[in-house]
Amino acid sequence: MTLSNGLIYFGVVCLLLGILVIVADHKLNKKTGGDEKLAKRIIFYKNKWNGEHAGLILAPFGVAVLMTILSCVTDMVAFLYLAGVVVLVAYIFIYNKMMIYVEANAFNVGNNLDKNSYSE
Repeated sequence: MTLSNGLIYFGVVCLLLGILVIVADHKLNKKTGGDEKLAKRIIFYKNKWNGEHAGLILAPFGVAVLMTILSCVTDMVAFLYLAGVVVLVAYIFIYNKMMIYVEANAFNVGNNLDKNSYSE
């Protein structure tokens, strides 16, 4: 296995993740029902969570890049497929944790006004 084949495979996995992001955001936009304040709160809390957990978001991609390089060095294709699985599973897990945080904060504005740092 060459490095170029590994990078092509990794690019395909990243493309699939991009498609997942677009579909998930489209479903979330339909969930707001045209409420602009709710949509702004969701964007605020997504950005806040992403800023606080940047290392958690970047770590699976670093592991996947290392596994891709390892698969090219050792000629073991299993590392390449495992890299794709690691990225997909980690993305699903991280996105789920982010949306739990966003929904807990964006949809419950009246319940905890003192904790809510979002200003409309």
